[in-house]
Amino acid sequence: MENLAQQATVRVKSLKSSGSGTIVRRSGHTYTVLTNWHVVAFNRGERTIVTGDGKIHQLLEIPRRLGNTDLAIVRFRSTTEYKVPLISDRPTALGEPLLAAGFPAGAGNLTVARGFVKLLLPKSLPQGYSLGYTNEVTIGMSGGPIFDAAGCLVGINGRGKYREPDFGVYAFEDGSEPTPELLEKMVKSSWGIPIGIYLQFVSSKLGNSRISCTIENNLSKTIFG
Repeated sequence: MENLAQQATVRVKSLKSSGSGTIVRRSGHTYTVLTNWHVVAFNRGERTIVTGDGKIHQLLEIPRRLGNTDLAIVRFRSTTEYKVPLISDRPTALGEPLLAAGFPAGAGNLTVARGFVKLLLPKSLPQGYSLGYTNEVTIGMSGGPIFDAAGCLVGINGRGKYREPDFGVYAFEDGSEPTPELLEKMVKSSWGIPIGIYLQFVSSKLGNSRISCTIENNLSKTIFG
């Protein structure tokens, strides 16, 4: 499982900051990386992709945001073969074990954090956030993958725990506020964007070429055992 995370997770670097990204597609020698929009939106200088083997790759074009979500797509080209994880086509369930990966800011090595689904909101937070989980996600891991116990990609990291609630980060997309009880749980959770949001944007383009992944994958017997 950690080998999968090492192959599929990349570092997205600019001159002043860095975040993470997840390889989601390969077409010939061109790789598509899914990351957070906030990782690439505010640094207009030169950006590069650093893969798990330490190789540095130039972006093929400027990042493309997916609608009003906190997701963006970047692409790079390489003759090296990197692992493309299978994408889950089912929603996650409360209590389901998860593995989150990414490159913390200032650290050289990939971090892999285990946890489980803590909250599935009845309505979304702004920018597509609705998956709350217990995994420890730190600055720099934004854009990294969230895998289920089968090794399927189920989401993208985006926000760590204990954000200041007075700034409205836990208000719902429709402007309403959570109950005090729910807010307490939300503050203690990391937050990601379900991979289904990405699929809504690309399913019509990929058609039958997308290979889905289900919990019956044999990896589920060994990863969290």
